[in-house]
Amino acid sequence: MTERRFSCTAGGAILRGRARLRRLLLGLALVLVAAAVLFWLSLLIRGGGPWWPGLFALLASSVPWMAWRMSGDLDLLWLAVGAGRLTIEMRRRRERFDLAGAAARRLTAEEIGHLERLATNGGITAGTGGFESHLLGEFDLYASDLANAVLVDLGETRLIVTPDDPEGFLEALSAP
Repeated sequence: MTERRFSCTAGGAILRGRARLRRLLLGLALVLVAAAVLFWLSLLIRGGGPWWPGLFALLASSVPWMAWRMSGDLDLLWLAVGAGRLTIEMRRRRERFDLAGAAARRLTAEEIGHLERLATNGGITAGTGGFESHLLGEFDLYASDLANAVLVDLGETRLIVTPDDPEGFLEALSAP
C-alpha cells in the first residue's frame, strides 16, 4: 500500500487562538521597543544620563518575539497513513505510531465542544498536548481544526488528530 497524505489546515478555535497569541506577543514586543526608543529620546532631550535601561527594554522585546516564533513549532502540517504506520508531521517534529489493531472514529459534536473547552485556556486553544478527560479519557492531541477531529485508539495510546479530509483518513486507516 502506498502512503496517503492528509493536509491539516488551521481553522476554528485553534486558528483564532493562534491569532490572539500572535497579537498579544507581538504587541508586547512592540511596546517594549517603543519604551526603549522613548527612553533614548528622553535622554537626547535631557542631554544625557544612563543608557542601559533602554538597552534592557530593547533586549526584553526579543523574549515575546521568540516565544511567538517558538509557539508554532508543534503546529500540525499533515498526517500520513501507509505501511501500517501513522506519521504526524509538525513544523519542527515528526511522530510515528504503529497502526496494528488500531480503531478510529469521528468525534461527535458534543465531544468536539468538550474538547474545545478542555484545550482552551485564556482564549487560546492548544493544538497539541496531552489531556485527560472524563468524556474522552486520556489522549494526545495533534490538531489544526477541531471540527475535523478523529479519535485513533492504538491500545495504550489514544490520539486525536484533525485531517482536512476525516472521511478519507478513516478510509485509509481501515484499508488493509
